[in-house]
Amino acid sequence: MPRLSGGGGLVSTLPDMLALVRALLPGSDTLLKPDTLRQMMTNQLPGGQTIRFANLGPIPGKGFGLGGAVTFAPTPFDPPNSIGEFQWGGLAGTHWWICPEADTAGVLMTQRYMGFWNPFFFEFKRLAYQAIGG
Repeated sequence: MPRLSGGGGLVSTLPDMLALVRALLPGSDTLLKPDTLRQMMTNQLPGGQTIRFANLGPIPGKGFGLGGAVTFAPTPFDPPNSIGEFQWGGLAGTHWWICPEADTAGVLMTQRYMGFWNPFFFEFKRLAYQAIGG
């Protein structure tokens, strides 16, 4: 039986992921208007709702912008200054984030099935924020 999924089975490379993140950075040379980027990185869910995944359930502190998750309340797993972070990841552990408030962005490319929001991702992000003094 086919499974319908808008992003299921997508494959990418590190250069492509970096190009995507660079194109979404506020103030970057992109085809998108600054207001479009702001809307993409703003939680669009009604108050009190968070994103949820079938295998993880509701994700506290995470809303949904136009094309990715938005952190509106950092959890103990998130860096404290990650409010406004815009991010998304893949099933096998690929993950990218942009945090205008902390002036940081990152890309993690792994190949670990069911690696989506796994502990190694949180450790990588914590160390990245720590490296920039966040």
